[in-house]
Amino acid sequence: MRPAIALGKIKQAAWPVAISLLAVLPVVLLLSSLRTLRELEAQRAVFLRSRAANVISLLSALPDGLSEEAVFEYASGGEPALVDLKIFSPSQAGQVDSELVPLWSGRELFREALLNRPEGRIFRVEAPFNSQAGLRIARIDLNAASADFLTVHARHNVLISMLSGLALVLLSAYAVLAARRAARLRLQQAELAHLAHLGRMAAVLAHEIRNPLGAVKGFIQLAAEQPDETVRELLAPAIGEVERIERLVNDLLLYGRPPSPNLRPVKWPEFVARLEGHVDRIRQGRPVRFTAGACDLEWRTDPDILEQILLNLIRNAVEAVAGQPDAWVRLSAAYSPGGPLTLSVTDNGPGLPAEVRKRLFQPFFTTKSSGTGLGLAIARSLARSLGGELTLMDAQPRGTVALVSFPRPEVTGRAENHEKRDGKTC
Repeated sequence: MRPAIALGKIKQAAWPVAISLLAVLPVVLLLSSLRTLRELEAQRAVFLRSRAANVISLLSALPDGLSEEAVFEYASGGEPALVDLKIFSPSQAGQVDSELVPLWSGRELFREALLNRPEGRIFRVEAPFNSQAGLRIARIDLNAASADFLTVHARHNVLISMLSGLALVLLSAYAVLAARRAARLRLQQAELAHLAHLGRMAAVLAHEIRNPLGAVKGFIQLAAEQPDETVRELLAPAIGEVERIERLVNDLLLYGRPPSPNLRPVKWPEFVARLEGHVDRIRQGRPVRFTAGACDLEWRTDPDILEQILLNLIRNAVEAVAGQPDAWVRLSAAYSPGGPLTLSVTDNGPGLPAEVRKRLFQPFFTTKSSGTGLGLAIARSLARSLGGELTLMDAQPRGTVALVSFPRPEVTGRAENHEKRDGKTC
C-alpha cells in the first residue's frame, strides 16, 4: 500500500473518534458542574431550614405577653442570621394573607421562599408553632448570605474545574488539529515524493525517447522530400504523429525539469501578437472565435514561460468549446496600481463538473482520449516559477475562466489609456 493511502486511511479513522471525544467531554463537564451546583443549593436550603427550626424552637419556649421587639431581640440573640420576625395569632387569621390558611388548617407544615430585596437575599420560612398562648404562625426572614460559607469554596472549586475542563478541551482540540496538520503534511510529503519520483522517471524516459524520435522525424522528413507524390501522402500522417509524440515528450520534460525563468520587459501588444500566431495552429480549422484585450501594459516576466502557460490554457479552452454554436475564447489582462496583475482565459463552454474540478491539477489525470494529463499541472508549476498562481473557476453565465494572478508584478510601463481605465480589465 502506498504511504499516502495508508496515512489517508489512518486520518479518516482517527478523526471521527477525536471529534466524538471533543464533543462528549464538554457536555460531561457541564452536566457534572450543573449537578454540583444543584447539590450546593440544596445544602444551602437545608442549612437555612435548620436555622429557621432553631428560631421556632426558641419561640415555642417564650412566655406569652411579650412585645414583638422583645421577641425579636430574644430570637436574634440565639440566631444572628435573623433579619425580621413576625408572629400571627388565631385572632389575626382573617387579617393576614390568605396564603397562610393552609398553615392554620394543618394542610402544610411549613413554607419557604428565597426573596431578593434591596438589602440582600432573604430566606423566608413560614411555619406554625405551639406556645403557652396556643397555636401561632411565625414568619421568619433569615439572611441568605449566612449560608455562603457552605458554597463559596465549593463554587470556586467548580469554577476551577470548569476552567480546567475548558483548558483540557482547548488543549485536546489543539492536539487533534496538530495531529491532523501533521498527518496532512506527511501525506503531502509522501505525495510530493511520489510525484517527484514520477517526474524524474518521466524526464529520463522523455530524454531517452527524444533522441531516437528526432532521428525518426528527420528520416521521415527526408523521405517526404522525394518527388514521389504517393510517398509524400503516406508520410504526411506519420509526421503529424511524430510531432504529437514530440509534444508529449516536451510535456514530460517540463514536468520533470521545470525551466528557470529569465525575466525581461514584455509589452502586452507584442506578446498578444506572438500568441495569435499560434492560436490558428491550436484551432486546427475549428470555428472558434478568439479575441484578446488590447492595452499597452508592460512588465518584467519570462515571455517564453508565460507563452507556454497561456497556450496551454487556450488549447484547453478551444478543446472545451469545440463543436458548440458561437464558440469563443477570450484572453484579457487586468491590473490596478499597487494591486495584482491578472491574466484570464475565458470560454463559453460547458464548464467543469465538480468531480473533475477536484482533480484538475493532479498529474496524469485527464478526461480526454489522448494526452498525458500534465497540461494544467505544468501550467501551475510554471506560473509559480514566475511568482504567480493559477486557478480555475466557473464563468457567468456559463463556461470556465482560468486566472493567472501575479500578486507583485514588476510593472515597468502603462499607456495613458490604461491609466484612464482605473485598473479595469483591458
